[in-house]
Amino acid sequence: MPSVRILAASAALTLLTSVASAQTVGIATGPQATPTNATGSAIAKVMNEATGLQTRAVPNTSNDIAMPGLNRGQVDFAIASVDLANTAFLGIEQFDGRKLGNVRIVAKLFPLNVGIVVRKDSNIKTGADLKGKRVSGVFSGQPVIRVLSGAAMGAYGLSYNDVSVVPAVNVVQGVAAVVDGRADAAWASPAMPQIRQAHAKVGVRFIPLSGITPEQEDTIRKQAFPSVYVDKFGGPQTPWLPAGTPMLTQEMYLGASTKTTDDVVKQVLAALWSAEADLMKAHPVMRGFANKAAVTTRPGVPYHPAAIAFYKEKGVWTKEAEAANAAVMKK
Repeated sequence: MPSVRILAASAALTLLTSVASAQTVGIATGPQATPTNATGSAIAKVMNEATGLQTRAVPNTSNDIAMPGLNRGQVDFAIASVDLANTAFLGIEQFDGRKLGNVRIVAKLFPLNVGIVVRKDSNIKTGADLKGKRVSGVFSGQPVIRVLSGAAMGAYGLSYNDVSVVPAVNVVQGVAAVVDGRADAAWASPAMPQIRQAHAKVGVRFIPLSGITPEQEDTIRKQAFPSVYVDKFGGPQTPWLPAGTPMLTQEMYLGASTKTTDDVVKQVLAALWSAEADLMKAHPVMRGFANKAAVTTRPGVPYHPAAIAFYKEKGVWTKEAEAANAAVMKK
């Protein structure tokens, strides 16, 4: 990924002259019209209004593509799920031995619930009903999704070998396949704009993780990553997800790298802390954002040192967070 700090050659001199002392900051996100892109755009807006940093969201085909650039310091921040950050940090799964050890957490943003979506009139009621059905998969642009969705099927004793895989580059394409009738089920988040559109067009619903035993949940963790958990979501604003629906849940981060300067991290966190109410209104998924919850006790990667210092000043860095951060640092 080209650096957002270094402007394109043809425009560099003109733009650098106009911004003079201003610093350009990039927030890498997933594709446009996804929750990560909406989140990155909301944070960029807050940064532009509250600091002297010229900040912009940088959409990518997937968040996976952004991680190497983040690790090298070519982009200052990224919106990343705990599973993506963890696999990048450890150099496993799609990163295949390329340990991106510079990746760090700046803030936990919100819990993101994910699962299997089907048409409203589908005869698929539970994960076990996926056997033999057409299910979106491959996810060449988002390999980590393949891991997480495969783990969810694993809880029901299934794998992608037990379904007819409909190739999709990312989750957006997977949802489109369900809408178009090319797939019976797809992996997605209820917060995606595409889900609202799909429900308006054909009617969709999510398969609840009802009746999942502790052993099945442990299977998911072993196949995916340790910090995934099951929680209940839904309500009147999401007719495709009734209130109390058990869903697979992971935390979303504002990530940085060891190359992101302490000063920039402090400016970002100060801006987010002051704009808590506005950020919670920026996108449905951001309703779960809260300053007091910005520190997680289940981190997939370590916190940036400047973030730790900031949270200590605010009184939200706990002994549990310190122990969890130290444990992940050892990895």
